[in-house]
Amino acid sequence: MTQSQQLRKLAARSATAFLLAALCVFPLYIDKFSNLGVVKFTGICTLSWAFALWLGALACVGARPDPGRLPWKADPALWALGAVTASGVVSTVLSLSPGASFWGLGGYYGGCMMVLFTAAGYLAVRAFAPQKILNGLTFCVGVTTALVTVLYVLNIFNIDLIGTYANTAVVERAQFFSTLGQKNFCSGFMAFALPLVFYAFLVARGPRHTVFYGIPAFFGGLALAVVDAEGLMLGVGVAALVLICQKNFTTRTLRRLAVIGAFFFFHAGWMQYMRTHVYTQGGKPMLAALGHVAQRGFVVCLVVWAALYFGLRGRELPLYRPGRVLAGGIVAGAAVLTLLANCVPGFPSLGRLDDVLIFNDNWGTYRGTAWRITVESWLAQPVWRKLLGVGPGMMHTAVADWAGAGITDRMKTFYAAHNEYLELLLTTGAAGLAAWLWFVIAHLRRAAQNWLRPGVAPVTLALVSYLAHAVISIRVSMIFPEIMLLFALLQVFCLPEKGDAAAEKAPAKHGKKAKPDAPADHPGLARQWLPPILAAVVMMAVCGAASRVIFGFCTERF
Repeated sequence: MTQSQQLRKLAARSATAFLLAALCVFPLYIDKFSNLGVVKFTGICTLSWAFALWLGALACVGARPDPGRLPWKADPALWALGAVTASGVVSTVLSLSPGASFWGLGGYYGGCMMVLFTAAGYLAVRAFAPQKILNGLTFCVGVTTALVTVLYVLNIFNIDLIGTYANTAVVERAQFFSTLGQKNFCSGFMAFALPLVFYAFLVARGPRHTVFYGIPAFFGGLALAVVDAEGLMLGVGVAALVLICQKNFTTRTLRRLAVIGAFFFFHAGWMQYMRTHVYTQGGKPMLAALGHVAQRGFVVCLVVWAALYFGLRGRELPLYRPGRVLAGGIVAGAAVLTLLANCVPGFPSLGRLDDVLIFNDNWGTYRGTAWRITVESWLAQPVWRKLLGVGPGMMHTAVADWAGAGITDRMKTFYAAHNEYLELLLTTGAAGLAAWLWFVIAHLRRAAQNWLRPGVAPVTLALVSYLAHAVISIRVSMIFPEIMLLFALLQVFCLPEKGDAAAEKAPAKHGKKAKPDAPADHPGLARQWLPPILAAVVMMAVCGAASRVIFGFCTERF
């Protein structure tokens, strides 16, 4: 093995440790609680720069990415990344407060600094992340999901085992759960983690792998039943609609979905009992209303599973055509009901669905107000600010300037638009929003062209879930870095596996039949994954401690 190959192998292991640290260890990183996630922001910022600089140093001494990893001239995703970064820098320079926009902490976002370190992390992962990483990474994400969910549930019952909320009033703890902090931040993590966890269970083969990925899926069902955020329901729902439209959606997939449904109804019924007979705190998610019919739902799921398992006797039939009809019907029905509820006077009430279908200032816990003032603030800006924005994290300032003496107490509570796309429109302008949409479309288009390649489907579903979740939620500094790494990982999975093309093109020498390659020596799971997991834990601990020194001024200011 040449020196260049050794360096490339070291870079691949480092990229694996970086992904584990960001996706699996960072969500469990606990420090002084902060509503705005300042401590968590500085921790992931330090972690990302440390790994990006390390991988950059390896590249400088000879670790070259494989061909096709960073094709600057031909890849629109890389050009879109450049546009996103440039729009963030320009909007920061022209911001209402350039210093605050550089960090962006007052508005949850992380500002220009987050744009820069997530771009660096994206490039590092695209350059060196190994392709055969999905199974182990997904299981580790599942373990993290289970731990976050358990901590969330314990805090619902006012049990704080780890002391995260020791100095927080109980009434405030009703809104702030788990190691991720605020409940909407938790929903952002679950929005991308649950599709990864559930998909691994859907495609698992054999008893060992089914149990291996079934345990995280069981806790994923608990997360759906307890996380009080409509954005999570929207994200997972949209990902499910995308899944049933794909050609690899079969009766076997539906059978596993029935098992996940049974997990959910089991937990929803349990939580309904606990809410009725035992003290709980915090809000009640919309999906939790199904706890009233949990027994019937659980039985229906078991009947569906049994009918498919025993009725088909191992046969696997495609269901993508009825799946597409169902998805189209759901989307069309939702669109028609929304138009009728909002545009037809005297349209009959649909009960609790009115809270979802009828848009006004009170919609979505006053998200309607946030959306309206964000759009009206953008419309009030001069043309050049409509194009380039008021600066990251400046939503509250821009709204205060626009409203003037007419600002209400409700308006004063919003430091984010609770819609990632409207927030980008106001803070980075039409140019920034266009750049982000270009970036997203370039990746999803590539994913659609390579859906059946290993790893593409689950990562795409995770990203689709997050992007739908972003319609009614906020981009926060403790979630967005993971999303950018998933975008990078998606590009890695879309590439042909290393050696495939060469094997097809290589002719046999002198007319002789080429000898098959010797089987690779695959290390055991523990030997393969324990070193990067330990490296991820150590690096998160080191970077978390270092961040308090490097970015101490941030934690003191905010």
